Amino acid sequence: MIITRNKIILFLVTVFLIAGGGSFAQSTANAYIPYKYVEINISKSFYDFASEAIRKVPATDIDILHVFFPTRNFELDLSQMPSETHGELKQSLWQRARSIYIHAPLKVKVLLVILVYLIVSLFVLFVVILINRQLKTKKRRRIKELKQEFQEQIADFLFNDDVDTIEFKGINDKMNRQIFIDELRFLHSNLYGEAASKLRDMYFNLDLHKDSLKKVYSKRWYLKSKGFKEVAQLDVKDANDYISRFVNDKNPIIRVEAQVALVKLSDENPLGFLDNLKYTLSDWEMINIYDTLIYHQINIDSFEPWLDNQNHSVVVFALRMIMLFKHVNAIPKVKQLLFHEHPEIRLAAIKALKPMESEECVPELLQLFKDETYRLSDIIRQHKEKEKNEKLRRKDVRSLDDLLPRKIRYEIIDAMQNLVSENELSFLSYVAKDPDNSFAIRMLALKTIFSVYPQGNGTLNELMKEEDATLKAIITNVKQTSEL
Repeated sequence: MIITRNKIILFLVTVFLIAGGGSFAQSTANAYIPYKYVEINISKSFYDFASEAIRKVPATDIDILHVFFPTRNFELDLSQMPSETHGELKQSLWQRARSIYIHAPLKVKVLLVILVYLIVSLFVLFVVILINRQLKTKKRRRIKELKQEFQEQIADFLFNDDVDTIEFKGINDKMNRQIFIDELRFLHSNLYGEAASKLRDMYFNLDLHKDSLKKVYSKRWYLKSKGFKEVAQLDVKDANDYISRFVNDKNPIIRVEAQVALVKLSDENPLGFLDNLKYTLSDWEMINIYDTLIYHQINIDSFEPWLDNQNHSVVVFALRMIMLFKHVNAIPKVKQLLFHEHPEIRLAAIKALKPMESEECVPELLQLFKDETYRLSDIIRQHKEKEKNEKLRRKDVRSLDDLLPRKIRYEIIDAMQNLVSENELSFLSYVAKDPDNSFAIRMLALKTIFSVYPQGNGTLNELMKEEDATLKAIITNVKQTSEL
């Protein structure tokens, strides 16, 4: 026998009734078919407890009971069924669902409404995601095609001598114009000379600079940042005064893009914005400014004017530029900064002097090493008193104030490697023998001693007589590595 959907529904209703399924199962049975005219008698047996539950079932589906109760005998009384009941037996699925909902309790109705709402919402969300994905895929494909098309057109304009003029198609649309500008900027960043000039002329002839200026004056920070990049690369100087307002902007991205743009666009004083800089110049900003100076071959005659700036980060930047560009003329001014009250400036001054290899700086470096040693000792003593911990050792101090003197002392020894003579051997020996110094600085001091030939080797032999096992191990390592 084929078990139809109606039979399965009937069986489930029957099981609900047997298990005491409650009012919902009863209402489902009532809505499924009017069965007050159908009587089923089940023989007394193991199923007597279920006789009342399945007392009434649809007449047309009585055979479902034979499937689940094959040994039972059922009797039907259809003599009193009116003709309109046969019409009810032929109700559609929608009508039956509506009837079930009408007869269901209030809680069941609420749950059904929530269930339908969730199903519809899930379906709508799925459709929206699918459509959005298709649109984005189509847009990416179109952008890729436009990039390829614009690259070919620009290449023909640049390198095809037979073409005097060329018509760029499809750049009237806003999105297409932006794609064209991006491709033009990309090619411009990789070209020099006449080809780069032709790209810039084309940029102005097509009025693309107006698009960039609109971004510069936009209130949206990401558009403004993009506009700064475009006008800086393609040398649009119409908005220099406006851009200078943003070198102290609270948004770090806007700030660095404004600074880089002014370095590129300012003819007379590319670094003039540093005079009024209020924010601390970050390492990232310093790198971007330096990269712009190198890429566009911008020459700065002297960085000394910024060595007296009230902003300590500007002074550090100027010292780093002096080091990188090796401005020997700034040595006297840099020597003065070796004793600046700010430790980061002292550290930057030492690094600035290192590539200069000026022997006249050695006395100042020796004095600074002693000063930093005193500072380090004071920091450790104060730290011990504050913590009241007798087991605290110098190596356990990890505060920033402690680390800076350590770094300064190390950089001093490093800067002296190519400057020392036999006159400084006693100082370096003192540094190497001090057990409170770090392993790195003791190693560096011994390497510097060994580099002074031939007196250095004799000094190392004298130090080998010390009882310090760590010192002996370091000396042995220095000799072995130097011989290699």
